[in-house]
Amino acid sequence: MKTRLKNPLDSVFLFRKELEKGEKLWKVIVYWLWRLVVLLGGAAMIGYITLKFAYATYPSEVFQGYLYSPELVVWNILPAVWLIFFLYALFGRGWLAFLAGGGSVLALSLGNFFKLLYRDDPLIFEDLLILREAGMMATGEYYDIFIDNRIAMAFACLAAGTVFLALFARGAAKGWKKRIALLLAAVIAGAVVFDICCDKHRYDSVRNYGHLNQWNQTQNYVAHGCLYPFVYSIGETVFSVPDGYSKGKAEDLLAAYEDADIPEEKKVNLITLMREAYVDFSKYDIEGLDVSGYELYHALQAESYTGTLLTNIFAGGTVDSERSFLTGLGDNHSFRMATNSYIWYLRSQGYTVEGSHPYYNWFYNRDDINPYMGYENYRFLEGDYEKLSGAFYVRDSVLFSEIYNDFVKNKDTGKPYFSFSLNMQSHGPYYTDVSISDREYLTGNYSQQCKNAMDNYMFEIMDGDRQLMALVEQLRADEDPIVLVVYSDHLPWMGDGNIFYAEMGVDVDGARREDFRTRYETDYLIWANDAAKELLGNDFSGHGPTVSPHYLMNLVFDLCGWEGPAFMQAMGDVMESLPVITSNDFLMADGKLLTQDELTAVQLDTYRDFLYLQHYWRNEFMYRDVK
Repeated sequence: MKTRLKNPLDSVFLFRKELEKGEKLWKVIVYWLWRLVVLLGGAAMIGYITLKFAYATYPSEVFQGYLYSPELVVWNILPAVWLIFFLYALFGRGWLAFLAGGGSVLALSLGNFFKLLYRDDPLIFEDLLILREAGMMATGEYYDIFIDNRIAMAFACLAAGTVFLALFARGAAKGWKKRIALLLAAVIAGAVVFDICCDKHRYDSVRNYGHLNQWNQTQNYVAHGCLYPFVYSIGETVFSVPDGYSKGKAEDLLAAYEDADIPEEKKVNLITLMREAYVDFSKYDIEGLDVSGYELYHALQAESYTGTLLTNIFAGGTVDSERSFLTGLGDNHSFRMATNSYIWYLRSQGYTVEGSHPYYNWFYNRDDINPYMGYENYRFLEGDYEKLSGAFYVRDSVLFSEIYNDFVKNKDTGKPYFSFSLNMQSHGPYYTDVSISDREYLTGNYSQQCKNAMDNYMFEIMDGDRQLMALVEQLRADEDPIVLVVYSDHLPWMGDGNIFYAEMGVDVDGARREDFRTRYETDYLIWANDAAKELLGNDFSGHGPTVSPHYLMNLVFDLCGWEGPAFMQAMGDVMESLPVITSNDFLMADGKLLTQDELTAVQLDTYRDFLYLQHYWRNEFMYRDVK
């Protein structure tokens, strides 16, 4: 009979698999405290290691920046700590919890690392739900997965930690009562950690922008680390699901409509232009402001179908108005997959779809997101407009000329044309210390900073109006049918805290219901040349309704006599009842701004249908076969 060898580690009570019965209380406490401390240390180490992958190929100084913010380090470590302790409560063995939890965390951080490396696009929770679409969008790209010193060291730490725990932190909680208690404690702790990580105010205030640009969505993510922004993205994805939503309910709503093609004989060219921060200040009766330059714009309005938008944004957040118009979505979440849009629909109808924005392609992550929205081609500053202009903000004269040139080039394809462009000339901030204007636009008892800002702003948009009219004259003379859509994303920035608006007597605080429209209202116009008017049998004139940007394409299609996809038709019916639905608590019904609490039962049902349809359109991609 063989004699079982005694494990030498059993000579130290801390390292035993289990304590003997009747052991002293202090030993019991120290025994379990040792296991918790060791496991906590290992979990914290794993969370810390993820920060080594968070910045990918950005400067190594970014990692040092993380360390200057202890709070940021804590929020990146907490998710790893929670996962490993949850698995410990589940499995009852520290080494197994560390191996499984630490391995999962490292795998996630490496996925983020390689995605940043090859696409300059971080890994968010939504990516885990759309692997099919992600693979489709990555077709043709080769990802060279490699192991460098960083990666090797990370897995060496995982292996060493697992072995250490297996040898020196043996033992498991026994009895179903203890296990359930541990699991409940882990779930409660998880809810607390999740709530902390999803707090938007904290997320916006805790970041490392030292070597990163907060306006670049990718770099904004990197500035928050790895695990912290990933968990934050879970909240953005999970909480976007409307109460009571199901895919079947949304499909039942859409079943009342049928996708409609654009008749060949009604296909006209669509040129759409969003003007950065354009506002008609003549509406506000500002004393001492010369508004005579708006005559050109008013003349164009007189021969167009015009109306007002109530946007979600003020003095910033351009892509909200941009993507709402292009997708029909009223609340824009991340675009990390191929997403239904009117761009995809037009592409499916044989249109060339492209556009221009003469600024950096990383701004609002357009370079990554635009293909998801269906663009075949999009022109940016890098390697393109920078060759055409030496100005930091490319002038409208250059952009508008290129818009028309691109339209003309497309004629050789024989395909109808759609383009969406966004200018930069009128983008803020507007100089307050000096005026570069051709004349004084604002006079009177105002601060010099206010006068300078307004003079510089007015100078840019008045010149933009002249360039817009030059484009219109080219379109007017063209023999091909063309519809032009022009609108503005938001009001301009006018001093920190809106101080210059206050000086001019314009209340844009938005706290009072009666001032809401002043803060969020911009204009739109839809113009057509004679060839389009004749082809479509519509004079494109008159005054349109006040709508949200996500309904603007509905108005364009209605004027063209197109039905569009089933989703658009459903949105058209919602628009009849609720023409304005904002993310700022207000809706519009029967010409009045209302809160959800003030809607009738019928209007609430319509709003619920709106939320269901929107969620379905955002998540159930329909154009996989479009080339």
